[in-house]
Amino acid sequence: MLTPQRPWIVLLLATLSGCSTMQISSDYDASTNFAGLKTYNWIPGPQKVSGDPKIDPFIEKRVRDAVDNQLAAQGYDKRSSGTPDFLVGFHVALEKKLAVSTMNEYYGVVVGPRWHHSTPRWYGSETYVYDYDEGSLILDIIEAGSRKLIWRGFALARVDTTASAERKTKRINEAVERILAQFPPKPK
Repeated sequence: MLTPQRPWIVLLLATLSGCSTMQISSDYDASTNFAGLKTYNWIPGPQKVSGDPKIDPFIEKRVRDAVDNQLAAQGYDKRSSGTPDFLVGFHVALEKKLAVSTMNEYYGVVVGPRWHHSTPRWYGSETYVYDYDEGSLILDIIEAGSRKLIWRGFALARVDTTASAERKTKRINEAVERILAQFPPKPK
């Protein structure tokens, strides 16, 4: 239980929960010729958003804008008519998670007149449980003709649902840039 006598612990937990790392990964169909992909468009209709109802209602626009900007920077052309080489889709989910942290308050050495050696002693510990929101963003690249999934990129990170619109946009841009840095896959 958090107590007022230990405000430094509250500060430490708040700091640790704010330091979020973003995990990025991708996978792909090794039989695909990614060199032939030049044009794209979005899968028609709204994308999949699931999980917590606190998901930002503007997430779809932010993700689409970030993907369009990043793919353009990588040299891909968005096609508004005709058949593109590939289609892009995404999934977003927000899930409540629990974290448990145990802090040792003091570790000391007791030396007394009756002992010829020092004796280590634990002077207590406290366990703290707190919840946080974890978001995932999955980007799918689908071969337009066959509608077969050929590449998937994934980002997982803690989410601050109370962040400003600018901060949310910046975080989505970062996730999309890092995911698409792995597209197309590099030849081995």
